[in-house]
Amino acid sequence: MVVQVDARALARRRKVLLASGITRAALESAGWTSPHFGYHRSTQVNDPIRQRILDAVAVMPDGGAVGGWAAAYLQGATYLDGGWGHPAAIGSGLGQPVLLVVPPNTVVNRPGITTLRAKLDNDDVVDVRGIRCTTAIRAGYDLMRLAPDVTEAVVVGDCLLYAGLTTAEQITQYGAAHPGRRGVRQLKKALPLLNGAAASPPETRLRLLCLDAGLPPLLVNAPVFDLEGNFLGIIDLLEPRAGLGLEYDGAQHRELGQHAADNLREERLEANGLAIVRVTSLDLDDSSATLARIQEAHRRRLFRYAVGETWTYQTRAAA
Repeated sequence: MVVQVDARALARRRKVLLASGITRAALESAGWTSPHFGYHRSTQVNDPIRQRILDAVAVMPDGGAVGGWAAAYLQGATYLDGGWGHPAAIGSGLGQPVLLVVPPNTVVNRPGITTLRAKLDNDDVVDVRGIRCTTAIRAGYDLMRLAPDVTEAVVVGDCLLYAGLTTAEQITQYGAAHPGRRGVRQLKKALPLLNGAAASPPETRLRLLCLDAGLPPLLVNAPVFDLEGNFLGIIDLLEPRAGLGLEYDGAQHRELGQHAADNLREERLEANGLAIVRVTSLDLDDSSATLARIQEAHRRRLFRYAVGETWTYQTRAAA
């Protein structure tokens, strides 16, 4: 059974609402807002990111579908929120517009919306709680080929794989069946770099930064054990030859409980011969200095470290 969208969350034409018995005074009250000229909806918003998508759906033409990050978000890739989940985006308009894939020769000129004119096959479309969306495979194909660069193409691909919505093989096959589109060259470069074990976009960006700097390929979220089989922890990125682990610390790691747990885990890992380098969002912004720090740590470890003396690891299959 398809669970339909709560009608209060959908924007409807003013004349339709008035005809249904809602008064002009009510529409002008604090309980209603107008996301588009001539449209109104309730201000009872539980998920502001999803609400932005629903506001776009209200003016989506027949034959259109929600695409890009919005389609992925509705299907469970919560990291692909168009940037609206970032605190700095609230009220600032910093997030990405909602992509609507619309039939050729269709025009949608509304704030917060961008369009991609394309013919969608039936297999390209899925119903998500009453909303017509492109499939995760089609969303991945569009997101990766139209991303600003290869790194961000890999970021969105990793997010889709981690959410279990598609695989690299499925996107590859879709790309092969739809050649000659804008950005397919970037898509082909990004696909071999995907790793579905990456748990967040910063992990992917850090991994690619290290690859660009010449470090060996890194294991992603690898469980680590001592030689007696006792679990020591999961390391975001691991270079096993050097025994070097890289950890990305997001905002949640600043919470007291999480910080204490991180310290205990790091002590266990280091007591068994691993070295840990921690990276934050500020470090990623200063990529040159961060890479120099990581490269120096890697050189020191290679010089003095014998692999696997007191620890071992398991590899995790990428999606």
